Amino acid sequence: MEKRRLRSFRLPAIIFFIATVISPVGFAGSVAAPYEIGTWEGFRPAAVSYTFDDNLPNQYAIAVPMFHAAGFKMTLFTVVNTWVGTFTWAQAQTAAAYGDEIASHTMTHPNSGLTSVSATQLTNELALSQSNINYRITNELCVTLAYPSCIVPNETVVAQYYIAARGCSGQLVSSTPSDFMNISSFVCGSAGSIQTPAQFNSLADNAASANAWCVYLIHALDNDNGYSPLPSATLQASINYMSTNQNKFWVETFGNVVRYIQERNASSVAETANSGNSITVQVTNNLNNLIYNYPVTLRRPVPANWPAVAVLQNGRPITAKFVTVNTTNCVMFDVVPNCGEIVLSKTVLPFALSNPVLTASASLSFRLNGQTGVTYTVYSSTDLMSWLPVQSNTLVDTSADFTVDASGASRFYRAQWVQ
Repeated sequence: MEKRRLRSFRLPAIIFFIATVISPVGFAGSVAAPYEIGTWEGFRPAAVSYTFDDNLPNQYAIAVPMFHAAGFKMTLFTVVNTWVGTFTWAQAQTAAAYGDEIASHTMTHPNSGLTSVSATQLTNELALSQSNINYRITNELCVTLAYPSCIVPNETVVAQYYIAARGCSGQLVSSTPSDFMNISSFVCGSAGSIQTPAQFNSLADNAASANAWCVYLIHALDNDNGYSPLPSATLQASINYMSTNQNKFWVETFGNVVRYIQERNASSVAETANSGNSITVQVTNNLNNLIYNYPVTLRRPVPANWPAVAVLQNGRPITAKFVTVNTTNCVMFDVVPNCGEIVLSKTVLPFALSNPVLTASASLSFRLNGQTGVTYTVYSSTDLMSWLPVQSNTLVDTSADFTVDASGASRFYRAQWVQ
C-alpha cells in the first residue's frame, strides 16, 4: 500500500499541501551483481576504534563526553573488580545507553597475563567477567575482550566466550583479520608509539590508504593514576580530525566493527523480484542474530528511468543516500541481515513549494522546486476528501511556476509527482 507524506503551509482561507509518495522497499541476499557490500560502513576507506582499558576516572569524566559531543562511540574494556579509581557501574550503564561498548578486561586483571593463571582461573577470568557485565549492563551483550598486558592465552578457550579479543602488536588490521582472537592495536600515550596528534592522524591516514582497521589503545588521560598517560588535548585533536573527515573514517566500537566484518563476509544478497517500479531483495546469513545484528552497507546502480529510490526493510523506511561511482549513479543504504525483506521503489527526490502569493484576483501563484524531467500535478479540494487535478507540469529545470484558481471560500491544494 502506498503512503503519502503531506507537508503544508497556511494562507488566508487556504491550506496548501505537498504530497510525496513513499512506496514499499525491498531486501537482498547473496552478493549478486549489481549489488555490493561495503568493506566498511558507508563504503568508507577505513574503520577506526578507540579502546580504553582499566576503568580510569578521566575516561568517564573527560573521554566519554568528548566522544558523545562528536557523535562517536568508544569501547571501554572494564575490569570487573575495579582495582583503580572511582569507577561506578552507573557510569558504565550511562555510557552503554548512548551506544558505547562495555567490554571485558577480565575479573582481576592479572598483571603477569592470562598465561600465568590456572585453567580454572582462566575460565573464571573470562566467563565471570562476561556474565558480570551482562548482568550490570542491561542494553547490550559483552562479546569482546582485551587481554591484560596484551598477553594472549589459549585462544580456543577465549573463543568459547567472545567473538573477538584485542592484543597490541602495533599493526593495522586487515579488512578480514586472520585471527579474531588477537586483533592488533596501537598503544597510545607516553609508553606507546602514538603520542602526538600528528601520529594519531598519520596512522589513521595509513589505514585509509590500506582499506584497513585502526585500533587505538588508551589507558590514563591527563592526571589519572594509570599506565601510559595521554594528554586529553591530544585525544581531542584526534577526535577533531575524525569529525572533519567523516567521509574517510568510520569511527565505531571494537565490537561493532567485528560484527560488521563477520556479517559482511557471511551475508549473501539476492534479488527476488523486479516489477520495473519496485525491486525486492534479501540479505541473509547463518550467524547468531542475538549477537550479529549490526547493519551492513549495500549499494547498487539506480535503475534506468528511476529519478530516485525509496528503501524499506520489513516495511520500515531506511535512509538512502545517492552517490556517484565511476560516473554511475548509485543508491546506498544500510540493512540488518536476517531482519526482513527489503524493497527498493521508484520515487523522486523530495520536492518543495516556495514563494506563495495570493493575489487580489483570487489566484494563487507558487514555485515548485523539484527534479528535472519529473512530472508534478497540482490537485484542489474543498473538503480534503475529493481531489481534482488542476494542472500538470514536467520540469525542464529544477523548478517551475504554477498559478491556480483560489476563489473558493476554503480551498485546499496539494502537489504530487506522477510516476
